[in-house]
This record gives sequence, structure tokens and C-alpha cells, in this order.
Amino acid sequence: MHGRPRKAPKPEDEAASSAKAQKLRAVQTQFFSFHHNKIYTKEAVELSAKLLEINPESYTAWNYRKLAVEHYLNLPDCNPDSIKSVLDDELRVVENALRQNFKSYGAWHHRKWVLSKGHSSIDNELRLLDKFQKADSRNFHAWNYRRYVAESMKRSEQDELKYTEDMIYTNFSNYSAWHNRRL
Repeated sequence: MHGRPRKAPKPEDEAASSAKAQKLRAVQTQFFSFHHNKIYTKEAVELSAKLLEINPESYTAWNYRKLAVEHYLNLPDCNPDSIKSVLDDELRVVENALRQNFKSYGAWHHRKWVLSKGHSSIDNELRLLDKFQKADSRNFHAWNYRRYVAESMKRSEQDELKYTEDMIYTNFSNYSAWHNRRL
């Protein structure tokens, strides 16, 4: 974080960090086995979700999830309800990952990919963005995604300019909001 001095880690922090790293290594080992063997079982997909919750920056795990989704969507018994269920599960996984790191390139990109499939509603997206932009109004990842959502929803330029204006009144130095006004 900008402007915050670093502090020496406490012994309990080091122990927690070491335990997290050990857990991450164990999950990754099992995940890579599933990925390399192209195993898309429920257990394997859940493990990738667990990995992404620990480390949202795992591009390999995001790619694996795309392959798993494509695998499910190409099954002969796949119907519109199961397609929606699979894609809604993906949106939940992305949201959980973003709660860990809402500046994760991979998570935002995966969310766009899921919505591009056309079977998910984008109605919830602005509410989700409002949460993330309240946590960090200068998060350019969220602003970039907002432009994608606004375009998908066919929101008017006036509505988006009004939103950026409100964000600027809240924080005049919000360069992301200023940048978004380039519409």
C-alpha cells in the first residue's frame, strides 16, 4: 500500500505466512496433476476454485477453468439450464477471488470471458462494481470492467458521465474517474 511504512513481521505472522505457503503448494501440486491430465471432474474444478481463492493471480488456474467450462458446455446432455448454472458458478468463483484481490488481472479478464458467453445476466455487475469501487475508487481494473459492462448494457453516456462526476465529487484526485470521462 502506498504511503504505509513497512513493519517487521511478527513471529505469529511469519508462522501464518509459512502455513499459507505450505497449503498453497499442496493445492497447486494436486491442481497441476488435474490440469496436465485434463481432468474436469467436480473435485478438480472445486480444487481450482480453492486455488484461486488463495491466489487469484494464478493465470494457469484461470485458463484451466476456461477449459473446464468449455468441456462442460460441449457435453451432449448440456442444456440451457446447465449452461447458466456452470456460468453462474464461474461468476461466483471470480467474485470470491476478487474479494481476495480486487486488482487481479486474471479475475477481471475471466469475468469478462464468462459474460461474453451470453448466458449470464449483467444486471448484478454494476452492484458488484459499486462494492469494489467503494473499497478502492481508483481501481483502474474495476473502471475498465465498468466500461465493458456499460457498453454491454447500452448505458447512456450521460449516465456514465454522471457516475464519474459523483465519484470525482467524492474524491477529486480520483484519476481513474477522470480518465473514464474520456467517452
